Amino acid sequence: MANEAQVFGAGRPKVWSIPPGADFLRALANTLAQETGLADQPDALSAAIIYVPNSRSARALTLALFDAAGGKPILPPDVRTLGDLESEDAPPNAETALAGLPPAMSPARRLGALASLVRGYYAAKYRIDLPPASALAAARELSRLLDQAALSEKVDWTKLDGLVAQSDLAAHWHSSVEFLKIITEAWPDWLEANNAMDPFARRLAAAKALAADWAARPPEAPVVIAGSTGATPAGRVLMKAALALPMGLVVLPGLDMDADDAAWNAIRQSVSHPQNSLIDALDQLNVPPGEVGTWPGIPQSAIDAARRRMIHEALAPADATADWRDTLKTLAKATGSTVPGFATDALDGLTVIEAPDEAAEAEAAALLMRETLETPGETAAL
Repeated sequence: MANEAQVFGAGRPKVWSIPPGADFLRALANTLAQETGLADQPDALSAAIIYVPNSRSARALTLALFDAAGGKPILPPDVRTLGDLESEDAPPNAETALAGLPPAMSPARRLGALASLVRGYYAAKYRIDLPPASALAAARELSRLLDQAALSEKVDWTKLDGLVAQSDLAAHWHSSVEFLKIITEAWPDWLEANNAMDPFARRLAAAKALAADWAARPPEAPVVIAGSTGATPAGRVLMKAALALPMGLVVLPGLDMDADDAAWNAIRQSVSHPQNSLIDALDQLNVPPGEVGTWPGIPQSAIDAARRRMIHEALAPADATADWRDTLKTLAKATGSTVPGFATDALDGLTVIEAPDEAAEAEAAALLMRETLETPGETAAL
């Protein structure tokens, strides 16, 4: 394997990050292709397993590997969808077969089942024939609550009754607890009766089954978890399992490589911060941010570095921005520049359009994208 030691060798990081602004999938593909000699050995990655967030990413990565091999026919790796927060992709068959899980439940089926339980609740308790639209609205909220509970892994529904009973709360709180029994009692019964499994629970069970299989029979080929922030329990299970493999890697998207301990502590307390799920995943993997490597093969200009630092600082938690003038001086000094020079580099090529209202904003964005479509070789993102 060509240049194997660069990302796969002993002593090299097991967790990497691809900087924001880089084409994530192409950067991933280019380095993997170069280090495995994919252009000269079409089956170099055929035994590898690569996880990406969703089906669209899987298709794009396969194409990027083909391009990285010089447009030559290749035997692609087993590219699987991890299924992050926004994805409705079911776990791949390889995982579910190991766990012997019930069939996948589609989001539409779950929503319909919850709506039916909501209508049954109102009919039994209040003798009300709830309109379907109202039942669906309530079912969507219950579905979101189920997802958030599954993501946190720390929700104990059995304590719900005691929480209200021990407090002097208004009657509507007690009614809310009764309503939530739809998901604490009726929903588990429905799943059992219909031989079904909640999507997040099913994905977690599949991940645990695969992790156990990897521990018993470690794959010798590369296993790469790429593009996930580790925001889901299943994702973290697979990340931890991959790091224990001889050629297992985790490649994170856009980790702030310049943040210090104080900044990370502030981000840990700010759940809405875009880096919060990343540091939470690293904490659960027992990997300090300082041990994360920057994915090789990505050219970084002074402008790229300045812009990345500026954006990370702009997104810092509010409590950490009181000394922003001093921070700006520190950032400029770190790049060997002055504050005006650093700001000029960071903002180079950016344009601000002040629109009088949202309609004008939308029109400006549409015109810019139309111009991009009419210009060969240009790309745009909204």
